[in-house]
Amino acid sequence: MNETNPAMQMAFDYLETTNTVVFLTGKAGTGKTTFLQRVRQESKKKMAVVAPTGVAAINAGGMTIHSLFQIAFGPIIPAGNTRPEMHYSPEKKELLSSLELLIIDEVSMVRPDVLDQIDLILRNLKGTSQPFGGVQLLLIGDLSQLSPIIRDEEWMMLGRYYSTPYFFSSLVMQKAPYVKIELDHVYRQKEQVFVDILNEVRNQTISPGNLQLLNARHQPGFRPTAAEPYITLTTHNSIAQQLNNEFVEALEGQEFEFVATIRGEFPKDAYPTETNLKLKTGAQVMFVKNDSSAEKLFYNGKIGVITRIEPDTVFVRCGQEEREIAVQALEWTNIKYQLEDQQINETNAGSFAQIPLKLAWSITIHKSQGLSFDKAIIDVSEAFAHGQAYVALSRCRTLSGMVLRNPIAANNIIGDPAVARFNEQAKSLKPDEERLERDRELYRQSLLAELFNFNGLQNRVTGFEEAATDMEKDIFNVAEKLSQQLATYQPERIQKAAMYFKDKLTEATGNLHQQIPVLMGLSKDKETKAAKADKLIQWMMARIALMDHFSQNTFIATTYLEEKRKAQDQAGSDQSNSYVKALNEKPNQQLFDQLMAWRDTAAEKENIMPGMVLSEKTVAAIAEKLPPTIKALGAIKGVGPQKATQYGPQLIAMIRSYLQETLSAEMEQGNLF
Repeated sequence: MNETNPAMQMAFDYLETTNTVVFLTGKAGTGKTTFLQRVRQESKKKMAVVAPTGVAAINAGGMTIHSLFQIAFGPIIPAGNTRPEMHYSPEKKELLSSLELLIIDEVSMVRPDVLDQIDLILRNLKGTSQPFGGVQLLLIGDLSQLSPIIRDEEWMMLGRYYSTPYFFSSLVMQKAPYVKIELDHVYRQKEQVFVDILNEVRNQTISPGNLQLLNARHQPGFRPTAAEPYITLTTHNSIAQQLNNEFVEALEGQEFEFVATIRGEFPKDAYPTETNLKLKTGAQVMFVKNDSSAEKLFYNGKIGVITRIEPDTVFVRCGQEEREIAVQALEWTNIKYQLEDQQINETNAGSFAQIPLKLAWSITIHKSQGLSFDKAIIDVSEAFAHGQAYVALSRCRTLSGMVLRNPIAANNIIGDPAVARFNEQAKSLKPDEERLERDRELYRQSLLAELFNFNGLQNRVTGFEEAATDMEKDIFNVAEKLSQQLATYQPERIQKAAMYFKDKLTEATGNLHQQIPVLMGLSKDKETKAAKADKLIQWMMARIALMDHFSQNTFIATTYLEEKRKAQDQAGSDQSNSYVKALNEKPNQQLFDQLMAWRDTAAEKENIMPGMVLSEKTVAAIAEKLPPTIKALGAIKGVGPQKATQYGPQLIAMIRSYLQETLSAEMEQGNLF
């Protein structure tokens, strides 16, 4: 696709080789969703995908903005540089701090105060004044489609700070350098006449001739036959529900009810269909999920008619297709993000399992966004919001597949002058190869600044200051001075700086290793202290590895990202310096493991519970005290004379064998001399 779509390739190049904010827009059907999926599959950056609503988030395969950032739903007054109230868990802070790319889908519905709050949160977490804390944003959406929903009383508050309710009026977007890339190749519609009409509707410039062509699709009193899978798009939810109820109640035959299975967390506003789905044979339905099997029998938005129903299967025939599709319950997942081994991974927070169908004689225009229909009846005579007419009309693949319930008047095509003004001003934001090269160099500079940024170390060293007395003068102060001159540094000076910090970090790590055990011994919560110590040492080890590489090699952006990932993976997987592991390890861990295995085998032979042979606590005491005789074994709490006599010979033999092996190993290593 990209060989014939230079705009799409330009957008991908921007995401892979810069950290410039990208606003990716385009008419309906130009491949914005396809591009999102490509980025998710191919990008090497640590990313999260969010959307303003539950349904949009599920469709994009991400989370809602409010859920990821724990933002309130009401208006947020801009706080400038004030530190926001962030009641985040340490895990959430770590996750958001590690973000490199944030994708916001359906950004046309995002309010400006929400974007400003994201900027404030990321700047504070990352410890930098860069917009969004240096995280790259990919904003996907079409401003000619649905706009943010803001009540009058909310706008009375926000209107004092923002000129429009759109994301581009946010304070951060006024200062953040960004590019606007517009996809212009329409994949959904093939008829040029229809594409031209949609363009004019989108721009609120429809000519009398094209309006006449459009209204030629008005067929008064049109009622499709059962063999014609038309869906009615309407402005109000109550109208859509009424139409669906009227049609389904008119059908004869038994009504079947399918109840959804909901596990874990799955927000109600993201339910893809009804939890109690009532269907009848003859009902017109729409698939609400893509077929993930190799056959690809259905897709989200495909219309069909139910031919028969069995207890767990609904059979659907679509249009002129001869084959019935056997439809059984499928599962949607509500994902959350978590940081594992320095990588952002998707985890399943909850699921919604249901027959992937919904009644489809009618649907609201709002819920149709992102769908495509072969045959649709459209009623926008009561359109009340910007973009409604365009969204409805652009759902259709062909002009001939559309029927208008009422004629469309020019005043039904509602646009927002603020969007028109922005689109005109944003023409200068279209990038070319020269701009791309400049932004690549700026990205290199920002990664270089990141290499010598020790805010992460300052945050992690809290609680261990006594063991890091020289860090302030040797690392933090030097890095602060360096940051002011870094842009002028030649490659050899960068290498010297990397060598300096490698040596200082190595020295500091050694000091920490000596003193952390003492500080842990004084701590009331040793487990928390040990976990913090592990994070601190891992950060330092990863940065030492990076400094080591760039003390010997020229700094290149792509190499930096690869080396950073390798260093983090290595530091995360290296358990040799783990204080959590050391804290949880029992004295003579190897012997303890052998004794536990022996205990389980003995219990199995005697057909009793393992704890009836010896408790785990007693086994740990034996491993720690290493009793040399059966009498000494019997004196250990939990053993006693009877068990010492019964199990003593085997246990003492294992202890002696362990001591002999340990002695031999130490002699080989020269530790005894």
